[in-house]
Amino acid sequence: MSLPNILARLDSKIRPLLTILPSDLFASLYSSTSRWYADLASKDTHLQPIVIPSGLSRTISGLTFRSPICNAAGMYKYAEGYHKSYLLGAGAFLAGTTTSSVRIGNTKNGISLPFTPYPHSHSASNWLGLPNAGHEAIAKKIFTFPRYKDFPIGASVSADPGMQQNLAIPLLIEGIISYIKASVDFIEINESCPNVEGHKQTDMSSLDPDLLIRLEVISKQIIKKYNHIPVFVKFSNDININQLPELLQVLIDLGYSGINVGNTSTNYAYYRDKIDKRDIDLYDYFTNTFGGGLSGRILRENSLSLCYSAYQYIQSKQLQKEFSIISTGGIQNGSDINNAIKSGASLTQWYTGYYEQYGKHTYDIYKKIYEEIDMKIF
Repeated sequence: MSLPNILARLDSKIRPLLTILPSDLFASLYSSTSRWYADLASKDTHLQPIVIPSGLSRTISGLTFRSPICNAAGMYKYAEGYHKSYLLGAGAFLAGTTTSSVRIGNTKNGISLPFTPYPHSHSASNWLGLPNAGHEAIAKKIFTFPRYKDFPIGASVSADPGMQQNLAIPLLIEGIISYIKASVDFIEINESCPNVEGHKQTDMSSLDPDLLIRLEVISKQIIKKYNHIPVFVKFSNDININQLPELLQVLIDLGYSGINVGNTSTNYAYYRDKIDKRDIDLYDYFTNTFGGGLSGRILRENSLSLCYSAYQYIQSKQLQKEFSIISTGGIQNGSDINNAIKSGASLTQWYTGYYEQYGKHTYDIYKKIYEEIDMKIF
């Protein structure tokens, strides 16, 4: 067994026990090791590709995904896990999120890239701050990748947080074009990151005028000029469900290929009641000290509600052009994928659930999840 697998299995067993540590020490321990482990694990490619069960493939906006699940943005910020994702059996690969400028991420109280799991709640928090090497660098890296059949490559991108809109949007457009030139298969616009100053994450009680401007410019300069590239937009778990129809109609009218709903939340008071009491001190410490985005099982119910609400609206419009839903937030096993598909999703993405399941199943992580998928819903 490889070193990353040994470490993953060990962590899976001792992580719940380590919550007896002071909260600041526990968070510091996982913050300091998570990036190191992710880099180590991404290089662990000495394995044979699994056989994907027939019947799991999905064709969306002209792209064939060999299965309905892949990594969420943030897992491979530097596009470092491409080969391993393919070998393990993911349905696609998503790089980023990237910005035009190189970012080193957040540091506070001596902790760089703050992150903590909530082991008993099967959830996590992070306040990373979009660390990345920039659109251009990651696009150049992707350009060198070998291509695998029915394994699309996507790029998650964001406007530079804190930068004036009139400067940020042209740089975002340049970044998207650099990815198109690198032959990525789809683009995901990240409008859901709560971890950076100047990147507003609203509850969508009213549509943000700056958001509408970004969406319109991307539509004019990317979607209409490069209409072979599907463009999806990702929003947080905190969207006001009553505002979702208006947002969907904007995306449909502007020619976007779909929406990704259910990503991280900053509704700390609401989700506190869903945290296991054994994790509550850690939860209070992290959310009060860093804030950041919540992820994992606690988001599952709300994520599915958003997905189903979006599906109902799309079905009611009887659209001539395909418009797809990606479900992110709370995906941890095959049952979660089943429920997401039944709620109207075409694809799912995971992050927190992936790392928890990897600690249990290592190389068999996708094989295990495919065994749990109900083939009758496809």
